[in-house]
Amino acid sequence: MVQQCYNASAYVQLQRTPLFLQKGWIMDTNAQAGQASMSGSSTAGSSFEPAFYTVDSIDEVTLVEGINARFVTGSRIMFSFVHLAPGAILPDHHHPHEQLGYVVEGSMSLNIAGDERNLQPGDAYTIPGGVTHRAMGGPNGCLVLDAFSPPREEYLERARQAAKAE
Repeated sequence: MVQQCYNASAYVQLQRTPLFLQKGWIMDTNAQAGQASMSGSSTAGSSFEPAFYTVDSIDEVTLVEGINARFVTGSRIMFSFVHLAPGAILPDHHHPHEQLGYVVEGSMSLNIAGDERNLQPGDAYTIPGGVTHRAMGGPNGCLVLDAFSPPREEYLERARQAAKAE
């Protein structure tokens, strides 16, 4: 389905593609913006259908051993509800996406560009694109809410593959 949006400063054509996995089915919530002339502010308008989700009903995707995630995504931002088992390690990595995170429960050790911190519920962090970071689940594990912009396509592809496997 293609949707055309108009506004005072840009014409945007939005192509909807399936991306959201919820208990064995994929829901269309992502969109690809066509060419648009943007001047620093968002002018594309809504590019996906509004929806409500129960996070626990979203199938988990394994990122690495001991670390699983559930995803909710829009066209330009993605939530990743990440569970780290006690002692689970997400090794050094980097990606072009901006990442913001919030510790919901448990604890973890997070190293961002060599600065290591022990994080508890209520702690938040920001990681610019391209910056190396790693994490390790605390003694009781950890639940983190990460936000990525733009959405991480490789994670969403894993969700698509998991949906096909069911």
